[in-house]
Amino acid sequence: MRPSLAAVLLLLASCLAPGHGILEANYTSLKCKCSKTISRPVHPNIIERIQVTPPGNGCPKFEALIWTRSKQILCVNPQDRWFKMVLKYRRRKALSSTPPAPVSKKRTT
Repeated sequence: MRPSLAAVLLLLASCLAPGHGILEANYTSLKCKCSKTISRPVHPNIIERIQVTPPGNGCPKFEALIWTRSKQILCVNPQDRWFKMVLKYRRRKALSSTPPAPVSKKRTT
């Protein structure tokens, strides 16, 4: 009777073990959006949108995704020099392309 009680307790203990946490700790890259990155530069004129995600939500690294005008999604290394230059160029372009605020002038008649 004792061996069956030990087997039941062992079975119960194995069911209660935090297996999900162990698997999640070992396979965190499954929650990352990018499995591999490209290192070749992408011309700023073909970029439609850029998204940089910080570490978190199961992915332990920074990720940078680029959507091109031809609807491709490219994963790039956010630490690459060319990517930092593209971000700087797009920020400068966004700031300079902001139209001036409308000014209403009073008409004197």
